[in-house]
Amino acid sequence: MRKHFLIDTSVILDNPDNLYALYSGGENSLYITNVVLEELDRKKTERANIGFFARAFFRIFIGSAAKAASKPKGEIKEGDHFYEFACDRGGDKGKLKLIVIHRERYDAQNDRNDLKILEIASSYNLKLITNDISLKIIALTRDVKTESFYEDTVSDYKTLEFFHKIGANNPNASKTEWAQYEETDENGRPHFYIDAGGRKEELFFDKLYENAALVVAPHNLEQKFMLSILTHPQNKVTAVSGSTGSGKTLMALQAGLMLCEQEIVDGIVYLRNTIEAVSSAERLGFRAGDEERKLSYFMYPLFSAINLIIEELRKKSLKNAIEYSGDVNTMESKAATKRFMEKNNIEMVDLAHARGVTISRKFVIFDEAQNASLADIKLLGTRLGKGSRIVFMGDLEQVDNPYLTQDRNGLVTLLKKAHTSDFIAGVVLRNTIRSDISRWFGQNL
Repeated sequence: MRKHFLIDTSVILDNPDNLYALYSGGENSLYITNVVLEELDRKKTERANIGFFARAFFRIFIGSAAKAASKPKGEIKEGDHFYEFACDRGGDKGKLKLIVIHRERYDAQNDRNDLKILEIASSYNLKLITNDISLKIIALTRDVKTESFYEDTVSDYKTLEFFHKIGANNPNASKTEWAQYEETDENGRPHFYIDAGGRKEELFFDKLYENAALVVAPHNLEQKFMLSILTHPQNKVTAVSGSTGSGKTLMALQAGLMLCEQEIVDGIVYLRNTIEAVSSAERLGFRAGDEERKLSYFMYPLFSAINLIIEELRKKSLKNAIEYSGDVNTMESKAATKRFMEKNNIEMVDLAHARGVTISRKFVIFDEAQNASLADIKLLGTRLGKGSRIVFMGDLEQVDNPYLTQDRNGLVTLLKKAHTSDFIAGVVLRNTIRSDISRWFGQNL
């Protein structure tokens, strides 16, 4: 039975390809309003991923012929116009028809677009497809049928586990390669293993300390597993979730330095999706400075990790103290921090600039991956060239992207895949090492 869907802006900004899934090869009819077109037009100039998806939406219909569309069932309200856009992208996507409803005058007495969209849905008995929770609540009060459109939702993300104690019952733990094991021998001594290359491989954590590039040692068992997996010769892709202060960025940076020391990679690339959980006046474009300085506001986790390493290097020798002299106790990149980055070939990249490039022989750290969509993850993954490896990291409890949720984002999808796929390693850090204050707020609020 044909269904008639009115598509909200949030669904398109999640990924324009959602339209093809909803269209289902022509089985359903898709509608949008002129209000949604105006919202997308305002978004298309943004540098972040939202801007890319808004532009991608309009590219879908470049060259599409608009024609008067046949009216839906029921009487057309005076002043409404229907236009049908037909697009044929060929390949897997194929054909798509989208009907734009243009209303000249809305009943809503204010400029709130949500109410205007609901007007159209109510006028023509269309089911509203939206991922906007507040809009869904308002729709309920107006007897408008709604439905979310979420692909790759991971409802059991809190139970995903990659660590086993041999002999203990842990039904939710992964049994794939890179799964982590602890086993006690007959003398009561613990031994630690991972699955790698189709065999159970014992990890001797003491070997980590033999690497000349190890400056900050792992503090606990979770970090030891993470560092061992990130530096393992056979591992290429890792997904790491951990609460604030669990040491994700520090251990990832330390792993990159060790891989550079072993000449497995030529440098480190640090990326962070620039999602801003702030007011418009605090957004990136409003901040002072050139593009590099604007980007640096988002890179303080990297600077913080680098500065901790510099402090440890200073303790080791007078030579290091002289080389890395200057202020490092800051969220910004000062002289010592810049010197360290230049010496170790560490680059900062905005995700928006990863399009169209190939990253070869680099250790890529993608931080705050819980704020990345699955399309972001795919974008970056397809940019990796020969000899590169990547770690995706984030805290699933701190999703700031308004179009994503805790159970639906790029990081949680990768963790779910790591739970069933031998190709991706999964690591969960549950211990906070930053401070007692940080641990309390993470656990109690």
